[in-house]
Amino acid sequence: MGQQDQQNHQSGSPITVDIQQDLYWLLESQPLMLETSEVAIFSPQDIAYETHETPACLKTYPAQPAYRLGKHFEDCVEGLFESSPGNKIIARNLVIQTPERTLGELDLIYQNNASELIHLELAIKFYLLNKDGTQLTDFVGPAGRDRLDLKWDRLRQHQLPLSHTGEVLDFLKQQGLPLPARQQLLLTGMLFYAYENWQSTVVDDIGLNPQHQRGWWLEHYELAQLNTTRGPQRGFIILPKWHWIAGPRHYNEPQPIDYNELVVRTTADPWPNMVLIYEREHTNQPWACKNRGLILTTKKPPLVS
Repeated sequence: MGQQDQQNHQSGSPITVDIQQDLYWLLESQPLMLETSEVAIFSPQDIAYETHETPACLKTYPAQPAYRLGKHFEDCVEGLFESSPGNKIIARNLVIQTPERTLGELDLIYQNNASELIHLELAIKFYLLNKDGTQLTDFVGPAGRDRLDLKWDRLRQHQLPLSHTGEVLDFLKQQGLPLPARQQLLLTGMLFYAYENWQSTVVDDIGLNPQHQRGWWLEHYELAQLNTTRGPQRGFIILPKWHWIAGPRHYNEPQPIDYNELVVRTTADPWPNMVLIYEREHTNQPWACKNRGLILTTKKPPLVS
């Protein structure tokens, strides 16, 4: 939980987000993983949607730590369907329960414009690659509590097959819900690479989508790499968690802080901070967002096995 998130936690103030901006990001994004013979990837771009002259869509969430980025992302996907003629959500966050136990949850059942019923699982994740890492196991969550390989396996081996099982099909019938004919997955987000070579690092043959969104990461002791004395002016914005999806889209008139203030704020914070880098040639020119990254106090080893 970064500084702004901690301040929000202390104040208890509700969080208001324009999820329309997150929807625009979704429509420009790419999944983290490639489609396989067993996993069909959902493409937001296949859902007909008009993006021009669309008004803001403000959504309110509870203060930290009750705020959940996953719920926020699901609301964004719901907005995609609500604005798409011919596609509609049949059920969302459907908890599958029997008298004996809870079997799990289906994120979404929707009907597409061909009248097909589809079970869709959703996840947005941010992972950073260990230096010299070459496997999915080397992509770790910013706090060290998650790994890309574990999430990918859980989604495709447990979450997606749920709607194939007899118990779940029986439950859907009992609820008067239609049975999905097939399954799809949307695992999106960003992958971050060591700052010194983040743009050129490529890890082949492990199933990553080569067009995934990418950024950089570094630790507090490496912050000097962000300081520039030549070339364009550089500024920074530290993102609260509720701006992690669309990032710069939430800042029409950015007011970046300078490098010295960035160092003060991030080194005082033990939690990972997601940061936007802005640049401009002259003071009288507008700022342009160039990239984003994660600043960590110390790169944590995975706390999962």
